Amino acid sequence: LKDEERQADYDLATPEAMTMVRDLVNRKTTKDGLIDKHFNRRAFNETEGLPEWFVDDESLHSKTSLPVSKEAVRMMREKLKALDARPIKKVAEAMARKKMRAAKNIAKIHKKAESVIANDEMTEAEKARSINRMVNRATKAKPKEKVTLVVARNGNRGVQGRPKGVKGRYRMVDPRMKADLRAVKAREKRKKKGGRR
Repeated sequence: LKDEERQADYDLATPEAMTMVRDLVNRKTTKDGLIDKHFNRRAFNETEGLPEWFVDDESLHSKTSLPVSKEAVRMMREKLKALDARPIKKVAEAMARKKMRAAKNIAKIHKKAESVIANDEMTEAEKARSINRMVNRATKAKPKEKVTLVVARNGNRGVQGRPKGVKGRYRMVDPRMKADLRAVKAREKRKKKGGRR
């Protein structure tokens, strides 16, 4: 973590900083030249006793614009692209969990396959069939469980917890919600067809 913090301290976060460093490295400018360039009449503006809105406005408009090279801008864009390409932490964690589960399943199948191969009572064809069956069973995607919609009327109105006679996943709905959902779907369908009539 300390290394990351140190890197963040020295990281060139803006194209201006990158241009400045590049000029120093390529000896287009010197350290003293940089210091002299950044001294101006607004360098030591006193802000005591001034209203906050004025100080904020001055901080926005009183800085001289620094030169920026095309190369620095291009490098910064590439850096931002690389940052954007990284997956979100939660997504990355979910993908890692999925990989771990898959690895565990493969290890299980491997053990079972070894025990099947070691079995002398089975023929080669039976062994192959048995291993194929195990692999197919492990890689087969489970179908999504259907959500049952329970309309909140009569006996189901104001029910706390699971309604009677409902198994598996369910969702409580009322006629108003149903009508709203139908209206939203109709609106989307009209948009696809080409706007309002």
